[in-house]
Amino acid sequence: MEQKIKINCVIGVDPGAAGGIAVFIPGQKTKTVKMPKDITELRDFFAYYVENYKPIVFLEKLSVRPDDVAVQGDRAAMGKLYRIQKMMANFEHLKALIETAGIPYVLTHPLTWQTKLKLRVRGDHMEKADRKRRYKEAAAQYYPGVDVSLWNADALLLMHFGRWALVNEPKWVKANLPEREYQKLF
Repeated sequence: MEQKIKINCVIGVDPGAAGGIAVFIPGQKTKTVKMPKDITELRDFFAYYVENYKPIVFLEKLSVRPDDVAVQGDRAAMGKLYRIQKMMANFEHLKALIETAGIPYVLTHPLTWQTKLKLRVRGDHMEKADRKRRYKEAAAQYYPGVDVSLWNADALLLMHFGRWALVNEPKWVKANLPEREYQKLF
């Protein structure tokens, strides 16, 4: 017997400092907000959805690539290394905040959601700016009532992927949830 998932709110989070958050609630207009700079604002944001809905978060998983930490000793490389360290620390804080709020979440690798939504094709070597424009166009097609821009496109697509995965691959969702979250959703 298939278990029913107990959620009524899907949240997509693009965790970068220039990223955003997208929220889908059936029957309501899809909402997007820029990533709050203040942890209190972010805590209050998540608290609102926990108090009023049964949310799940699809959080883009950040990871460091080998070329991110290749340092040749110049200031530019050291600056990049510092930004990567700060980004990873912010990601861990965000993840802890979601856990503390008691929201079930799924860490989603960029290649997973991009491939499942047929946005990225193996061997596709588009420039980042071109790829981001393509993602913005896709988000606008999925959510024509939303003012889609570069800052919220990935969050919208993460949220859309979450909606898609809950319907089409609930076993994948369950397998990628932290184990302690199962009872909240299934």
